Amino acid sequence: MVALGLILLVLSGAVTLGVVLSNTDATSASAFGVTLSNVSVGGLFLAGVVAGAVLMLGLSLMLAGAARKRSRRVQTKRTVQDVRTEKEQLAEENAALRTRLASDPYPTGDAYSSDPTYTSADTSGAESTRHERRGIFRK
Repeated sequence: MVALGLILLVLSGAVTLGVVLSNTDATSASAFGVTLSNVSVGGLFLAGVVAGAVLMLGLSLMLAGAARKRSRRVQTKRTVQDVRTEKEQLAEENAALRTRLASDPYPTGDAYSSDPTYTSADTSGAESTRHERRGIFRK
C-alpha cells in the first residue's frame, strides 16, 4: 500500500510538472471579484494543485479529529461500564455482608480467620503468635 501510494505521488508530481512547464501561454483569471491578468496556464494549474492539496489536508485533519473523538468516546463508555459493573458487585457484596451481620450481630471466634493478610504462626512453640503483615510495616 505504501509503495503504491508513493508511486502514485511521484506520477502525479511528474504530470503536474509537465503541465506547468509546457503551458506558458498568458491568460487572465478572476475569482471573488479579483482579476489576475498575465498569468500562465501552467501557473494557474499549479495554483489549483496547491488549493487541492490544502483541501485534502483540511479533510484529513477533520477525519483524524473525528476518529480521535470516537476512540475517546468508546474508551469512556468502556470505563463507565467497568465502573457500573464494579458498583453492582460491591452492592451485592454489601448486601451479603448486611445479611450476615443481621443474622449474627456479635460473631464469636477469630475475626481474621478468612483474611489472607494475617496468618497466625506459632514461632516459639508456646503462647506467642505473630501476624505477618504486608507492606511497609513488615517485621
